[in-house]
Amino acid sequence: MPKDDKDDKKKKEKGDDVVDLSSRIGARQPGDQAPAKPPPPPEPPAKRHDAPIPSAPKPRLIPTREDREQTAMIQKAMIEETSAPQPAIPSPRTAPGPGETDLVVTPLPTPDDWHRFELALRKVRGVGQLRTEYYRHGVLKVRVSYQGTDRLATALRAGVPGYRVRVIGEDRATLQILVTSESDERRPG
Repeated sequence: MPKDDKDDKKKKEKGDDVVDLSSRIGARQPGDQAPAKPPPPPEPPAKRHDAPIPSAPKPRLIPTREDREQTAMIQKAMIEETSAPQPAIPSPRTAPGPGETDLVVTPLPTPDDWHRFELALRKVRGVGQLRTEYYRHGVLKVRVSYQGTDRLATALRAGVPGYRVRVIGEDRATLQILVTSESDERRPG
């Protein structure tokens, strides 16, 4: 047999045997056993911040000496509190005196508006001393001393420079007014 025929036979023999290597990929040899690794320990659970609120300690059924003393003090304080009323706290506010009127002005949105209105109010004929009682949320309360022939409401309607005044309420000691400045009337919107 020629040499070429032998090579062809070898090639055919080798080519006929098909070996499936996919089952061997990553497989160990029978005598090559590795020790089994223990599984990693489980991680501790994460600390929760939404745990239930611990309950209050349970009440003792047998009161101690301190408990009885504390209960007696509380009862004594409650009896004293209900039996003797305390005197009223003196208020620094008093009713307007003769020739004085409380003037309640709104809206004055800023302290600058309040200050400008007080300056304009001082220019009204017959208005004397001004004493600010309070200014809150755009409402100004001023105690005004007034000496004039007309009522204060009439004098304010006629002559607070730079302001238009509308009287919304009046009694013996108090005058309530709405004010708009002339610059507000010129603004669009």
